[in-house]
Amino acid sequence: MRSMLLTAASAAALCAGGPAFAQAAAGGDTAQIEEVVVTATRRAGRLQEAPLSVTAFTAATIERQGLTGVVDIARRTPGFQYGEFGDVKLSPTSLRGIVGSAGSAGADPAVGYYVDEVFVGQGAGAVVDLYDIARVEVLRGPQGTLFGRNTIGGVISITTEKPSDEFKASATLQASNYDGRRIGASISGALVEGVVSGKLSAIYDVRDGTSRNVFLDRRVNDRDIFSARGQLAFDLGADTDLLVTADYQRVRQEPLMFETLKYNPAATATQLLTGMGLPLNTDPYDYRVLGDAVSQEKLDARGIAATFNTKFGDVKVTSISAYRNHSYSSRTDTDRTTLAIAYDGDPERVSRLSQELRFDLTTGPVDWLTGAYFYRQHSENLSFIEVGRDLAAVLGAPGLAGVRTGSNGDLRTTSLAGFVSATWHVTDRLEVTAGGRYTRDRKKIRYTQSDPLGLLGGDADIRAKDDWGQFTPSLNAKFKITPDIMVYATANKGFKSGGFNDALGDADGIAFDPETLWNYEAGLKAEFLDRRLIVNAAAYYMDWSSIQIAQDDPRTPIFDPTILNGGAAHSQGVEVETTFRPTALLTLGANFSVQEAEYDGGALPDGTPLRDIPFAPNYTASFYAEQKIEVGDWEVSLLPEYVRRGRTYLTPNNDPDGRVSPYGLWNLRASVGPAGGPWRLTAWGKNLGDKVYKTRLFDSFNQDLVGQKFIILGEPRTYGLELRVDF
Repeated sequence: MRSMLLTAASAAALCAGGPAFAQAAAGGDTAQIEEVVVTATRRAGRLQEAPLSVTAFTAATIERQGLTGVVDIARRTPGFQYGEFGDVKLSPTSLRGIVGSAGSAGADPAVGYYVDEVFVGQGAGAVVDLYDIARVEVLRGPQGTLFGRNTIGGVISITTEKPSDEFKASATLQASNYDGRRIGASISGALVEGVVSGKLSAIYDVRDGTSRNVFLDRRVNDRDIFSARGQLAFDLGADTDLLVTADYQRVRQEPLMFETLKYNPAATATQLLTGMGLPLNTDPYDYRVLGDAVSQEKLDARGIAATFNTKFGDVKVTSISAYRNHSYSSRTDTDRTTLAIAYDGDPERVSRLSQELRFDLTTGPVDWLTGAYFYRQHSENLSFIEVGRDLAAVLGAPGLAGVRTGSNGDLRTTSLAGFVSATWHVTDRLEVTAGGRYTRDRKKIRYTQSDPLGLLGGDADIRAKDDWGQFTPSLNAKFKITPDIMVYATANKGFKSGGFNDALGDADGIAFDPETLWNYEAGLKAEFLDRRLIVNAAAYYMDWSSIQIAQDDPRTPIFDPTILNGGAAHSQGVEVETTFRPTALLTLGANFSVQEAEYDGGALPDGTPLRDIPFAPNYTASFYAEQKIEVGDWEVSLLPEYVRRGRTYLTPNNDPDGRVSPYGLWNLRASVGPAGGPWRLTAWGKNLGDKVYKTRLFDSFNQDLVGQKFIILGEPRTYGLELRVDF
């Protein structure tokens, strides 16, 4: 690890690049890199002035690099890994090796997603397309003081484009292989001049499947997502404004058709297949799968939020009120064979209500930010497994066909928190910030289970409740060596409360305890050559205790991951991001990170020792170059890109079958349009080398009913044309 850290530190002096594209500075040097404004500290300020590790993607970056979702952000952010499972519920988010324990809404995420400062959770509740997005900020490390729901790994903060006073509109039309279509439009302008402006945007992203179910002769693992957002911005005076937002997401797709990596010859499904001479999946890397039923995934999610800003004297007051709910359902072929053995699903219904009140004021050399936060969530996790007709026939009980073993984890969470942060401007060059948040979470569950087949120890009806409180302090200091070079150091704590297992499984041991994490970090942010070169770097060490780990319960004959506390772990590493613009027409970019994320002892329920944390590549890197070419009144842009991930494990037990070797992906975008004009035509390609790599290992090898190890593959080569028009 030490040699890797030294390598990364050396790379800081050699790499050039970063996520923010350069734009001409008004009235200044056109080769300067654009100023990026972030709100990572809950106040708007320059990215280079923020004393924490944050990667920011502006609207220009998102549009020019063709970023459409979280997976695109993850590939270009140091230490960020996204699961790429293909569904909207289960894909895990990992920052610096800190990863959540389960996909259920009842389990608090390790990394929190926020849209316009409203907590939207993770998984099915956090479906956000990046069309018409003003900025994405990735905050690495625990955000235990300033953000409402404590998240120990970090925050993905998404800021939407707000309504404009002047008429503005845009449209995008994209066609790609796999019969892909991406159609979006946005319109904004004043409804009552000087009083209220409005905005409406929508995007529809649909694509045929990248795999073929050879038994059903249809493409599977497709995408079908529609998102819409409406906003009203009210100007209520010199210091008072109100923004009201409503949004809707709709998903109708067929994901999670796995490749079979291995069959257990002693398992029921394998013996039936071989005994009847039925086909097996002999090549797990050919995007050809088996299954007797179509997978189904449906989501309807809605939200409404109101952000009110005003001032009382010198005190700025911000109120953020929000309500969100979603209904999610799924059903898929459990065994992924041509036999009707079993089916499973993981539906959920979730509602979230939140209220934040903040006060921002200055007294002498000290800036204060204080407030309170209220959060209430009601989730119902409705897991089931369903008997297929072929299994029922083998059991000699055809009446069992369609019978379900199911559960309902009805979980209610109430959270109250108060926080304060004070920044003391000691001198013009030195600032010290101290803060803290006290959080009290209360949860209660009614867990009911219907087990007519006796797979999980029988029926259950359990009621339980508990509450947990934690103070999470933070201390930060930043020092300007010169006006263009700043160093900082920080120590802060993150907290994730305990909870209850709310998914299908043996009801014994339903509760788990809280987990906490301390982060220690030192960083550098520097500008050189009149802001043509930017170098940002950070070194960190995280100490993680009472980790919540999800692992299959070995006592039951079906796959039913249970969350337990698994001891301690650490994560340490170095991250480097640089941007270099040698001329007004050439931008070079790179980021790089190395990390060591390991458990400090402990074992899984089956006795397997814990070692490497899953979904934590030992290094990440990305490189790009954007070359603009001016031809008369036209502008041509070429943007090749290379992203790379180091060795990664996909399971907590570090199963060798879930080891992903280092791999890289080549992408390319070529655009043409009038210089400074209203439209741009882009030809693009992703994973141009058609690299095949694993993104998930789903282990049911020792489960008698299924007896297989399944894998999900990353997306193959995709390419297309995109037309973007701005009015």
